[in-house]
Amino acid sequence: STQSTWGSTIVAKDGKTTEYPVELLPKEKLVDTNGAGDAFVGGFLSQLVQGKDIEASVLAGHFSARAIVQQPGTTFPGPCTYA
Repeated sequence: STQSTWGSTIVAKDGKTTEYPVELLPKEKLVDTNGAGDAFVGGFLSQLVQGKDIEASVLAGHFSARAIVQQPGTTFPGPCTYA
C-alpha cells in the first residue's frame, strides 16, 4: 500500500523471495503520491537495462518514487542526483 507503516518491495526471482525495505518519508515531506509507481518502475528499469542487479534496480526505484512524492503533480524536482 502507498506510504504504509511497513514499506517494502518484495521481489521473487529464481525461486527466491527477497524483501527490500523502503525508508519511510516523514509525513510533512509527502506532497502528492500520483506517479509514485511509475517513478519506481522508471528508476528500476533505468538500472536493469544497464545490467545492474535487482538490488541496485530496486534502490533506484525507491529513490525515484521518493523524489516524485515530494513534488506536486508528476514532476521530478530537477537534475537527478542518483549515483
